[in-house]
Amino acid sequence: MNIAGSFLFWIVAFIILAILVTKYMRWVTNVALSDYFRDAETIIEGGIPDKWVVQIDRRLAFNRLTSIFQREPSGTELALVRIDKLLRFFENSRFFENEEARELLLGQLHETRERWSKMTWDELS
Repeated sequence: MNIAGSFLFWIVAFIILAILVTKYMRWVTNVALSDYFRDAETIIEGGIPDKWVVQIDRRLAFNRLTSIFQREPSGTELALVRIDKLLRFFENSRFFENEEARELLLGQLHETRERWSKMTWDELS
């Protein structure tokens, strides 16, 4: 294979790789955005996302085993950290039809956060 053929091979390989990486990144972004909106929908409907419950329960169990001398965060505190992350995402998100839609969602999430802060983890989960 001559130099021109080798160069052409590497150019084509790079283009194919760039296309594949771009498609993968779009898929990952789509999945992440869908998760944020699905979690918000579950919260607004009065629930807590199932995956949050599983992850928080797992973390609480791990903390009970490992934290002998330090205070363990409660499940409610961990849930509030999650909803705060969700609020930050939607405060900065550009994926809204208009500003009123964003404000409505944020208002509902803030109300839910306030209600959750007064509940125990057993009441939440």
